[in-house]
Amino acid sequence: MTSNVILLRKTNADLLETSKISALTELNFTAETLSGGLEIIENLSAEWIGLCEEGASNEPFFRPEWFLAFVKNFEKEILLVTVRKNGKLKAVLPLVKKKDFLHGFPVTKLGSIFNLQSQRFDLIHTTEESEKEEILNALWWEIKRQKGWNVFETRLTYKTSWLADLLKIAGRENYKTGVWEMDDAPFVRLPEGENKNELVENYFKNLSKNRRKLLSKNLRHLQEMGKVEFCMTRGFSRELIEKYFALEAQSWKARAGTDVNSDERIAKLHEDFACECAAKNVLFIHELKLDGKTIAMYLSIGFDERRTIGWKMSFDENYARFSPGNVLFREVLSECMRQNSTELDMLSPSNYNKKLFASGTREHAAFYIFQKGIYGSSLNFWKFSAVSHLRKFKSKSLLKKN
Repeated sequence: MTSNVILLRKTNADLLETSKISALTELNFTAETLSGGLEIIENLSAEWIGLCEEGASNEPFFRPEWFLAFVKNFEKEILLVTVRKNGKLKAVLPLVKKKDFLHGFPVTKLGSIFNLQSQRFDLIHTTEESEKEEILNALWWEIKRQKGWNVFETRLTYKTSWLADLLKIAGRENYKTGVWEMDDAPFVRLPEGENKNELVENYFKNLSKNRRKLLSKNLRHLQEMGKVEFCMTRGFSRELIEKYFALEAQSWKARAGTDVNSDERIAKLHEDFACECAAKNVLFIHELKLDGKTIAMYLSIGFDERRTIGWKMSFDENYARFSPGNVLFREVLSECMRQNSTELDMLSPSNYNKKLFASGTREHAAFYIFQKGIYGSSLNFWKFSAVSHLRKFKSKSLLKKN
């Protein structure tokens, strides 16, 4: 493991940032880059968890448990950029530097630890909004001193993220930046109350008439075919995880090559993360059974007691005409209310079935900073002018055809 530490203070080489650095020095903010593998996450884990549990970043995919499972299966060397105030951890940004392509152009990306299995990414930070500017200045100082990158990139990040302000800081220093829209994440806002049975009953009574009829009709048709059961397991079970994998292997995801079993590392990532969540007693596995056979499953996570994250869902397509996923989702929502959860975040992508229940959506984006120079400027122009306009043209053409 190597560690590069920079105390933000005034030097002769930094005259243009004298006032900013002086302020940071007085406040004792320091930025540090840790490089290595699993060990750097493990060493920081206790502080990282404490930072998450302050509340601003307490989501499954921002916690060290997720990054431990991810790095174990996909990365050999990563970077953790940290910011501290008087020694106390205030922010963590997990990054990886690697060769890649940006719409056909070869680049070295300094970017989020992320792949298609990642559900969301962001800067993990304190709840102290008053410290945001100092934290971001310290973070940017450390990012720009990393060597050899052409593009800084984070994907599926909240549009309202503090990282949006990081782009503004970089822009003021004449770095080219850009924001690329990505899939929204629908969520369901849930009511609170003491009488859980009454709460659940009233919630579904207030759904639209068509939605109530659809859910009732599908459940009734399944009941006509056999015995319908809903089961919920809290914790890890290899048998249940393998049962979920088997459901995905028979679904459209397998035909598209995106099911969990499409890559041994993906399957192991899901298994490892499920174990990490179960160890914290926050993994919930819901099943819909017909005559003892599981025909739909829903995996959810609840690190924050008031907020549930809907992680994975799949169903047996032989029963697709009865919408078993929606039938099970009704039970998932009911259990969330019984467990005092006030929100179910369904993650991206947004689709018809999610929108059917959604109270609203959260916007995601990819954030970009391009290194100074001709190549960085060219990459910025290529992505945010040429490629962007080409995609808009294709979208218009498709609309006209339809």
